[in-house]
Amino acid sequence: MAGTLADQLLKMGLVSEKDAKKAAHQQRVGKKQKGRAQIEAERAERRKQAEARQQQQQAADKARGEAERAAQASREVQLQVAQIVQSGKVKAGRGFRRFYFESRDDRVPYIEVADDVAERVERGDVAVTESPTGEVELVGRDAAARIAELDRSWLRLWSGNAR
Repeated sequence: MAGTLADQLLKMGLVSEKDAKKAAHQQRVGKKQKGRAQIEAERAERRKQAEARQQQQQAADKARGEAERAAQASREVQLQVAQIVQSGKVKAGRGFRRFYFESRDDRVPYIEVADDVAERVERGDVAVTESPTGEVELVGRDAAARIAELDRSWLRLWSGNAR
């Protein structure tokens, strides 16, 4: 490799032929002074360092792959929950009953629902969900139970154990 580098430097005109020969001579003299055992030890050390770098790279690649798979799985769960919310929507109806809940951003908003829906919320037959983007929907008990299995953070108000 040193010969190749010297050739490249010569072609580019960065060193003279005399300087290249002098560097090659010094390299040969240095090897002779070190001796065969020390040169082999240095080679072994470089090989060991290269293997260590390769193992570190493989570990980093593996960790990156696992993180990507986990992120993909999380996105899939979020899509599943969003589909469950869409399929399990309950109409709030017009009414003046307010239900307050803690949102994802720690605010305390409320929803206004009709009296019959309010009773269903109190019984646990209807739940309040909030998407990561802040969209609030009412869903039925079955949808809320499936959401609770997948990602409980979507459920903002649900007395699921009551019946």
